[in-house]
Amino acid sequence: MSRLGSALNISDSIRYKSFQLGSNTFKVKVPLTNELEAMTVRYLTVDDKLVKERVEKMTVALREAKQDNIEVTDDDVIVDGKSSKETIISILQMEQRITEYVKLLVPANGEIGDLTYAEIEEVFPLQIQLELLEKIMDCIQPGYKEAQKN
Repeated sequence: MSRLGSALNISDSIRYKSFQLGSNTFKVKVPLTNELEAMTVRYLTVDDKLVKERVEKMTVALREAKQDNIEVTDDDVIVDGKSSKETIISILQMEQRITEYVKLLVPANGEIGDLTYAEIEEVFPLQIQLELLEKIMDCIQPGYKEAQKN
């Protein structure tokens, strides 16, 4: 514990907040600034191999379509001037962000440090994932949403 934490006799439990979603109560460990910055780097960094695999999988039909509004390159398919690759990168970043934030939840049993997005997707539909993300963010950065509006 830090010198300040020791001097004030602060326990680690001060970093825990809880929220309700449906009839469930979730507990969140509020990350320190350096932990939050590391999380941000992790979810913004997308694996090129994974991007390539997703681009190939999600653009099969577009690559075969012979339409004027579709431009096919070696590593991308551009539809009406919009890059499929950039869209996939955004989707992967969103999935990684959800995963990083869900890892902040305190499990009732077991560990979730190696949690994957596929495991989250098995339990929560996308709409609930987004609501869960919002609730977690409200716990760890209260007032952030209001500050963004101004």
